[in-house]
Amino acid sequence: MIVMVLKFEPVYFYKVWGGNSFKRLYNYPTTENCGEAWGISAHPHGSSIVKAGPYKGKSLRELYKSERQLFGNYSQPEFPILVKLISASQDLSIQVHPDDQYAKKFNSLGKDESWYIINTEPNTKINIGHHANSVLELEDAIINDRLTTLLNYFPIKHGDMFYIKAGTIHAICGGTTLLEVQQSSDITFRLYDYNRLHNGKLRELHIKDALKCIEVPDNKKWEPHENQYFIVDSLTNINKTKLSSNQHGDYIFILEGEGLFDDISVSSGDFIMVTADSEYTVEGDLKYKKIVF
Repeated sequence: MIVMVLKFEPVYFYKVWGGNSFKRLYNYPTTENCGEAWGISAHPHGSSIVKAGPYKGKSLRELYKSERQLFGNYSQPEFPILVKLISASQDLSIQVHPDDQYAKKFNSLGKDESWYIINTEPNTKINIGHHANSVLELEDAIINDRLTTLLNYFPIKHGDMFYIKAGTIHAICGGTTLLEVQQSSDITFRLYDYNRLHNGKLRELHIKDALKCIEVPDNKKWEPHENQYFIVDSLTNINKTKLSSNQHGDYIFILEGEGLFDDISVSSGDFIMVTADSEYTVEGDLKYKKIVF
């Protein structure tokens, strides 16, 4: 197979809670309130576009449908992961994602996700999990507007990693920029949104569905650990290094530095793919995340 390194243009989403760190950190062509940049996505709600390498101008979704050999002839009908950046100037809603079984009702995958903290403002925290003893206790707290008293908050800093399994209550807080690796799903059930208005209206909550998905009691591990959906590795390159890609390809986000993946130039903020079962060369002083499935 011919080795291909593909660089992607993200799809940008503007949010009521969105920040302005993408322009500052990566010189993306964004303005304020840009909350998400989907850098490696074949999701129907937004597919990243090849901007360098063979297939320039094609979407990842198109490639997965028509050029399956680039992905090692992966058997699943939909591309399985989504890699994105999140920039929050305000707290995101307190929310939960369904597992695969519950998500079938919506013709979707469930959503396990992993977070890598890129940048934070001083004293920023994050919500992962709860300490309620029953669904009734959670429901009562929601009705009486005291859900936050049952949530677990942790201080965060650059370099922290967390694994958020489906069924875990969570919320990214304002002042956070992070890299999220997740199943290719766009289902979110909101429990609480601070009575925040968007276009003059309260945003929709999904309490009934959320309560059916939340694990109670919450005994899940939050630190990074092996899972059935993806693996995220942290890599550093200094000299010229020869590597072999995974059987379904390597999916890369450049954290710091600049260099080359074969003949494709890369720098911080770039999302790239190396096609399946390929030998490739990395040059330059780089720190990056590699995702495989």
